[in-house]
Amino acid sequence: MVILLVDGRSPITTSDQYLADQIQKSEKPYILAVNKIDELKMEDSALSFYELGLGEFYTLSAQNNRSVGDMLDGVAQKLPEKDFKDEHVKDCVNLAIVGMPNVGKSSLMNGLLQEEKSIVTPIAGTTRDSIDSFLRYNKQDFRLIDTAGLRKKSKITGDIEFYSTVRTFRVIQDCDLAAVLIDADKGFNNQDKDIIRHVIDSGKGLIIVINKWDLLKKDTHTQKEYCQDIYGQFPMLEYYPILFISVAHNLRTREVLKTSLEVFKERQRKLKTSDVNDFIKKAMAYHSPPILKGKNITIKYGAQVHHSPPIFAFFSNHPNDIPLQYKRYLENRLRDNFGFNGVPIKISFRDNK
Repeated sequence: MVILLVDGRSPITTSDQYLADQIQKSEKPYILAVNKIDELKMEDSALSFYELGLGEFYTLSAQNNRSVGDMLDGVAQKLPEKDFKDEHVKDCVNLAIVGMPNVGKSSLMNGLLQEEKSIVTPIAGTTRDSIDSFLRYNKQDFRLIDTAGLRKKSKITGDIEFYSTVRTFRVIQDCDLAAVLIDADKGFNNQDKDIIRHVIDSGKGLIIVINKWDLLKKDTHTQKEYCQDIYGQFPMLEYYPILFISVAHNLRTREVLKTSLEVFKERQRKLKTSDVNDFIKKAMAYHSPPILKGKNITIKYGAQVHHSPPIFAFFSNHPNDIPLQYKRYLENRLRDNFGFNGVPIKISFRDNK
């Protein structure tokens, strides 16, 4: 991607034309940006830049932050989608390290890599983009993606920070699993919940990593109480691993890779259809579906129709009438029987006719 930035207050120069010609020959995606257009009334003065032969362009003022966001939107539209299935990364565990600003994402990544790859400072928000690095752990290749911190929408200020946040959500869409870092001292808050929901809704594996654990006063029950507090706010997380680490003191940081590999394998699991049908029979025998409006609901059979993430199809005589509470019962029983720890499960109820 090439951005050609020209001075909107000066006539087209020989250098401008030379660079425009080279860009066209390169066949790479490009943006022409005419800078120093501080006010709307100055836009007409930029019309001469059509002579460069690059077509439509963006007028902006970098100094006044005018229309920079429009240009970044244009860049995002022209960026090619990254193919994570190419030969270089297809066998990797694609692990995104996400969380709010200044929870230790870059420090964790650097600790795992045992080298400095990301900018680490006490100032929140110094990682502005996603950064990919590779390592090998337990005979498995990992691709680690360190991302910009995810703030509340009301606190996102500036076009660059907005653009970094968009890229972070794109990274979540493309990873296999995400390690969501939480500041132990600040606790589990609504923004953490929003990030976790986005990971789960995207069908990705999930690990909750409580960092800065060394800063808390603890006794033998502290970890259990901390987990119970999280479960009380977000009951679904009982089926997802919670790790307690201190990046600053290199305390249990390698557990992130160990647990990530376990979750990655769980996400790839494919159950035999016979095992799924045996499960359905036993689950219904233990707790049959309720009779609603005179309808005797039954689930005839089922199968796992997809993995990474696991998706199941259960066929019923009244699929649209199965209560949400019973659907949750089946999902919980499925986990109790087969695991899928750290992995979102989807059950699609379909008509057996």
